[in-house]
Amino acid sequence: MKKFRAMKASVVMGILLIGLFAAFMPTSTAASGLFQGNIELTYDVDDVPSTIRPESDIARIDLYINHFASGLGSKFVIPFFSANTVPIELSVSDTPEWLTVSVAPGVVYPKLGMEKAEFPEHAIVSISLTPNAPAFQTQSIEIVATHNAIPPIQPALNKIPIEIKSGYYSNYQYEYPTFEEIGAGETVTFPINIKGYSNARSRIIFEVVDPAEGWSTSINTEFFLGTTALGEDATGTVNFMIQSPLDFGYHNEVQQFNVRVKTMAAGHPDAGIDNTTMLQFTVRSRGFSTPGFEVTFTVVALMAVIVIYRKKRKIV
Repeated sequence: MKKFRAMKASVVMGILLIGLFAAFMPTSTAASGLFQGNIELTYDVDDVPSTIRPESDIARIDLYINHFASGLGSKFVIPFFSANTVPIELSVSDTPEWLTVSVAPGVVYPKLGMEKAEFPEHAIVSISLTPNAPAFQTQSIEIVATHNAIPPIQPALNKIPIEIKSGYYSNYQYEYPTFEEIGAGETVTFPINIKGYSNARSRIIFEVVDPAEGWSTSINTEFFLGTTALGEDATGTVNFMIQSPLDFGYHNEVQQFNVRVKTMAAGHPDAGIDNTTMLQFTVRSRGFSTPGFEVTFTVVALMAVIVIYRKKRKIV
């Protein structure tokens, strides 16, 4: 019994001596791996979208954190600290101003041990982009994990990069008159003033939807607009022309016209259509129309001149 107590006291004394030795030894010696803390970071690659659309999308990525101690001295000391946890702080390295990244929770507490836990600690990395994020740009995000010294375990640090790609964002303002009144057979022009807030040069497609029968319409079907994200002019004008029918008789018709506008990134057809907007116009055609009457009047007048000329010749 006395021998057992003496052995137990020796083990405890040995642990205390190792702890004191680790606490006062030079940092360079400690870093040799006698009492080394290790942080392991992994994330689910499938959580990272192919692109993140500014303003509307928020990417959420699962981050897994594990910790284990290594080094010759650790296996003698760690078993006596197995109930302790390691507070690991999570942070994000500097990012561009158009990129917002956060990690929650900011601190996790894995168990201190020689082996990695079967179920690691879990955090969520949230990523969002502002509207002025350059489209189709790849950006690396660095997640940093650190813990302070837990004597005799030395401090540890690890980083993991996550690559994301910014998507295309389009937002446009369309200013135009919505109503005009014209005479029968006349043409009216609606100027459509466009102001863009996209993060890439855009291709804008115009399509007149189901125009009224007998009316004629004309519009530039394709228009390209720059982006302020690259210092370009992001304004332009497209003219929409409508001509009313010229049927004989009195007209008092009101027709509505719809123009579908689709926006997509210029030079990136694989990105697809980002936004669709419908513009509405109303035209009233009012007045009397006599198509062909002018020709009839001219023929009758010419015949009258011929008749008068012949009568004068007979008199002579």
